[in-house]
Amino acid sequence: MDTTIQSLTTDDAIRNEANRVINALYHSSFPIKPIVAESVIESLETLAESLELPVAKTLRIRLIAIRNNIHVNQISKVA
Repeated sequence: MDTTIQSLTTDDAIRNEANRVINALYHSSFPIKPIVAESVIESLETLAESLELPVAKTLRIRLIAIRNNIHVNQISKVA
């Protein structure tokens, strides 16, 4: 499947979902609990690993940070 302006790669879609979870983790009005973020990121990591996507390594790092109560940054696209 060719990428168009209106579609995303699987890697981009997983990255976007992970960033939404990270945003929710630190949202001032309606934060999610770290265990919820951990669960979602872990699921996304498993999916990314099974598809051998580049974002899998970054998700693993973010997951370790969440588990160790370290501030987690957004995941940016690697050029």
